[in-house]
Amino acid sequence: MRKKDIVFYVLILILVVLFLWQWLSKGALISQLSKAQNHNSQLQLLSGIGPLASTHIHADVKVYINSQSIDFSQRKYQLATSFIHFEEGIGDVVHVHATGMTMGHLFKSLKGDISNNCVALEKQNYCNENENKLKFYVNGKLNNEFSTYVIHDLDRILVSYGSENEAEIQNQLGSITNLAPRYSAEG
Repeated sequence: MRKKDIVFYVLILILVVLFLWQWLSKGALISQLSKAQNHNSQLQLLSGIGPLASTHIHADVKVYINSQSIDFSQRKYQLATSFIHFEEGIGDVVHVHATGMTMGHLFKSLKGDISNNCVALEKQNYCNENENKLKFYVNGKLNNEFSTYVIHDLDRILVSYGSENEAEIQNQLGSITNLAPRYSAEG
């Protein structure tokens, strides 16, 4: 065999090996991606959360801690997750982009938490004690679902912790904006 032929066959052999390596590694990658998608689907099924973009709804939300309104228009609260967030520097309207999103999900996205007797924000816990109580209202009505409440389009939600009397609660309920319809209409 001539030297040219040997070089030619070696190049062919190298190309075949590279082709096989690429084909096998892509197959492994596709297999891993498929497994990851399967696990993601299982997690969504178990959690009750739909895939991203399975809905596009809006709700007006107001949170008071000891009679002080939390300003969710601050940058640290904006676009916390793709699934549920405040955006555009507006802290009164929560945008929900996946079905099944709850108030618990909203608070967790803000690095906080909410339960039936505590709310946590900014690494501070506010729990029912003495005259200070956590209250949760949806569309003007007292609600006891707290973290498990699934947010619906155009909800008006109040979370209030403190020792407010009925008149103060009514003022807080009155402070909830009605901006969600504008965002839902824009789609």
